[in-house]
Amino acid sequence: MLSSLPNPVIVVLLMTVGAILGVFINRSIYAWAMFLKRPISPWLKPAEEETARLPFDKVPVLGWWGRRRDSQTYGTGFWIRPMLIELFWIGFLPWFYFWQIGGGLTGGLAPSALMGETWFWFHTVLLVLMCIGTFIDFDEKTIPDNITIPGTIIALTVAAFAPWSRLPEVTAAMAANVIGWINFRAPVPLDPVGGLQAGVSGLVTALLIYAIWIWALLPKLSPFYVGLRNSCRFMVAFAIQPKRKSKCDIRIRERKTPGLTILLGCLFVVGMMAISAAWKFLPTENWLSLFSAIVGLGVAGLMIWLIRILGTMALRQEAMGFGDVTLWAMVGAFLGWQAAMVGFFVAPFAALLAVVAKLAFRREQELPFGPYLCFGAAATLFGWFAIWGAARLGVFALGFRLWYILGGSLLLMVLMLLFVAWRKGMFGPEEFEEEVQ
Repeated sequence: MLSSLPNPVIVVLLMTVGAILGVFINRSIYAWAMFLKRPISPWLKPAEEETARLPFDKVPVLGWWGRRRDSQTYGTGFWIRPMLIELFWIGFLPWFYFWQIGGGLTGGLAPSALMGETWFWFHTVLLVLMCIGTFIDFDEKTIPDNITIPGTIIALTVAAFAPWSRLPEVTAAMAANVIGWINFRAPVPLDPVGGLQAGVSGLVTALLIYAIWIWALLPKLSPFYVGLRNSCRFMVAFAIQPKRKSKCDIRIRERKTPGLTILLGCLFVVGMMAISAAWKFLPTENWLSLFSAIVGLGVAGLMIWLIRILGTMALRQEAMGFGDVTLWAMVGAFLGWQAAMVGFFVAPFAALLAVVAKLAFRREQELPFGPYLCFGAAATLFGWFAIWGAARLGVFALGFRLWYILGGSLLLMVLMLLFVAWRKGMFGPEEFEEEVQ
């Protein structure tokens, strides 16, 4: 464990790991992009119009200074952002480690070495994935499955085998009795009467949420106007792409089952078996931890999914990408549904500032929401002790009434979007934009 090493050695090691993570982040930003695939990273195959790559180009941070010679190919200043990303992670990672083991999540109450280091590595994975997703979303307004699928699987696996990886709950009484404070925050049950996570109901709930997550990720086309039965047939056919039963001079391309469908099919079988085995054989605290992560996956994803559906219906155009749904589901699996709910209400404040800046300087109306969701998740993580101390006795003490409040909030959001759409249709897009400004 790192805690057994002298602090200067820890700093040097983590700065080295931070440099490697920065290189990985930059490479992934350009390699995982769906539309704007550009071999800017020196770890990718260079473009034909580039100058010859030099060995020094692969040196973190410093190598980007030499890459300025390719400004004609990639644009002026293209090297600044990746250089700053690598520089940030070199400095951030050692600070984040000492913040975690120093009780950053627990209000200064130092956790055990095992818990502190588990939180550090676990949350580092989340922050790395969110960093990649943020910049891809900025570049092309999409979040690839390369981020969200592996991230969710990692979150569920760690939750099952390391229950102390969950965000902690530290009350004043626990802080006074250091020996007695709990290792992880057991999930607040969705049913205030209690016991949703216990017994067969917990297993059925977990399997259902996981199955819906797999189904949501499948490549599918669902024309609901043809009826429910035919729509389901179209959906299955689009996901599987079965071989053609007849030949045609026009349709000559051979159909094959997409690789994503095969991957998700394997994850479905393995995941359903693993969740059932965890419910049957793992200790109670491990099952509670896994159940908390799965409920976080379901509640966080459902929140954004409902907003996407209702917003699209109200505005008659896509209000939010499906990548935002899978991104927030992944965050819920890492942090739990309560933290995801708090983070979601933090995100719009950052987005509002960005909207004002864009209208003032660039006059753009489209805004990728993924980066601001990531901001909300990070803000919740770093402010967890204060946030949970207030939310535990305030918001989440409402029990089932909380869901009525959320339902009312969604209804108000739909009414607001309908008003926006009405005003836009009344004035026209150009006049409406001038009115907003």
